[in-house]
Amino acid sequence: MAKSFEFFFDYVSPTAYLSLPVAQGVAERTSATLVYRPMFLGGVMQATGNRPPGMVPAKGAYMNRDILRCAEHIRLPFHSNPAFPMNTLGLIRATIGLESDPGEQVRFITTCFHACWGQPDTLDPSDKAAVAAMCSANGFDANQIAALATSNAAKDKIRANTEEAVARGIFGAPSFLVGDELFFGHDRLDYVERMLA
Repeated sequence: MAKSFEFFFDYVSPTAYLSLPVAQGVAERTSATLVYRPMFLGGVMQATGNRPPGMVPAKGAYMNRDILRCAEHIRLPFHSNPAFPMNTLGLIRATIGLESDPGEQVRFITTCFHACWGQPDTLDPSDKAAVAAMCSANGFDANQIAALATSNAAKDKIRANTEEAVARGIFGAPSFLVGDELFFGHDRLDYVERMLA
């Protein structure tokens, strides 16, 4: 039976951004399929009673420094996003709307994460003109992305993914599942790799 692991994410999470290339490396080294599962993190946190780290000042200050450390460690550019906590619903709906074309979906995921956290001029996902410009600059059909962001089918799928995440024990992002085994956080991918290997 082919090995796989699931990556539950939302672009609002900077640590999910850090996870992306590491998770892709795990998939490559273990010959496992990486299944991308966009979800609405706000809905997950509300359903589980979880709260952002920044609500505890000392924890928030530590996390801000630690993210920079982790990004440097994996040689990934990182820039704080002044729009944080940004509204990513349109982007995650568009992402799930692209699931019929996995290659294009992965390219869109990579583009969105980089735009939100990997470039100096970070993207505010709630700015429709900025999203359209991002799409045009990276070879995506801006009109298609805008349509997917508001489609009822994509809204229903994101709601279902979010409810499934909560039902399976997920309380934050990034979260990884190998079967029913949950691993939370970008710093747990070594455990994911061990389990897959």
